[in-house]
Amino acid sequence: MLSRLKQLVVGLIPGGSVGEQAVKSGIWASLANGLGRALQFLKLGVLTWLLSTTEFGLVGFALLTLAALRRVSKLGIEEALIEHHEDNVDPYLDTAWTLRVLRGLAIGLVAFLTAPLIADFFGNPRAEPLIQAMAVLPLLKGLENPGIVYFRKNLTFHREFLYRVGKAATIAVVSIVAALVLRSAWAFVIGDIVGGVVALIISYVIHEHRPRPSLNRGRASELLGYGKWITASGLLVFLINEGDDAFVGWFLGASALGIYQFSYRFSNAPATEITHVVSSVAFPAYSKLQDDIERLRSAFYQALTLTTVLSFPTAVGIVVIAPTFVATFLPPEWADAALVMQVLALWGLLRSLGATTGPLFQAVGRPDYATKIQFGKLLLIAALIYPATEAYGIAGTAAVIVINSVLFSEPIASYVAVRTVNGSFKRFFRIVGFPAIASIIMGFGVVTVRESLSLHDGILAFAALVIVGVVIYTAAVALQELIFGYEAPAVIRSVVATASSSDA
Repeated sequence: MLSRLKQLVVGLIPGGSVGEQAVKSGIWASLANGLGRALQFLKLGVLTWLLSTTEFGLVGFALLTLAALRRVSKLGIEEALIEHHEDNVDPYLDTAWTLRVLRGLAIGLVAFLTAPLIADFFGNPRAEPLIQAMAVLPLLKGLENPGIVYFRKNLTFHREFLYRVGKAATIAVVSIVAALVLRSAWAFVIGDIVGGVVALIISYVIHEHRPRPSLNRGRASELLGYGKWITASGLLVFLINEGDDAFVGWFLGASALGIYQFSYRFSNAPATEITHVVSSVAFPAYSKLQDDIERLRSAFYQALTLTTVLSFPTAVGIVVIAPTFVATFLPPEWADAALVMQVLALWGLLRSLGATTGPLFQAVGRPDYATKIQFGKLLLIAALIYPATEAYGIAGTAAVIVINSVLFSEPIASYVAVRTVNGSFKRFFRIVGFPAIASIIMGFGVVTVRESLSLHDGILAFAALVIVGVVIYTAAVALQELIFGYEAPAVIRSVVATASSSDA
């Protein structure tokens, strides 16, 4: 058994062509994301029974502060190193590390000094010490070994597995233990800080590079020159992805923010994890193919096929089983989370398309495309979020985000992406349309079973609905392949064959 497991692990070590490396790296990234997300679910699930919605909201204030500062100061250094044509970026690592450390120090200092003002803005003085304590996190991140960028650049994600899972496991265990003892928002803070320290240590264990303070002006200018659009995009991404959180916290208070953020994490988790895997692998893969338009186009469509066939049904599935999930697994005070989960799950579906377009724009040296699209999206959100939230609460806030993506950002991003690879819009709609139809069929099937058998709460009811959804979707996709030649099953079989080829 152990020898077989060892053989399997060795067989999954990335190697061969870019396609084979991408597939095997995707498997490792999926394993890391899956385990990390499972640990986060465990942590959040336990903490909902130990802490109130207000305590969740208090942590949300601190996380929003750090997210804003990270986004505003995002330098795009890692992306620049990955996009760099040369495989060897050692000469850039010390400069990159120095810039990241300086950035971490600046973020931490600003967060610490502005904590009283931020707490006053949200009308909750208890947030101040939480923000000040978490101000150390950006510095810990900045001090991490810059050599781990090679894991993404070279598509060797198996070496990053320990780093990501070790950090997630530490945060989950420490947070739960702290919550059992303290019964307050400090459980989150302690867990994140200890997890940051563990991640810092692991980064130096898994890569041999040892950075030294250095600031080469030419190399710094090159790195920052590429990253300027990513910096602008980072600010816009914060205002779009976390701006709604900040508005909810300011307008509706800590308790509403706690429910809103919790709903987002759970409703977007499956689709987000799929898209995160795709985007993290797609960017370095696209970068290696940026000068070969035919192979780049093929890689884009394959990534789109894998993303949509997996993320669409997970998002629709969350929409139909969210009420059963909330009634079964969460305390009564979290009942309002069900509707918000349903609305935000649709946003997760739309974000899955961005997982294929954003990395493409970066890989071809046009990160400005995403920035310009996000700016237009931000204007629409700013115009609609206040009246929608005032009328419908956090459900209205979520609806604004979804409608914006449906009518503006995702259609434009997809159009530009297809043009970038000189692709066919007919093929694009074919790839997107098949899983959308199969997911809708699945959704109606699950709702019919739920209502006819009254499967509204309970672990068995939840499990039954999940199984029904998987069966219906699988059958729908199989029929589409048989009747219309839908290519997703063939792509999945090819991925599985590639992953297992060296193990045969």
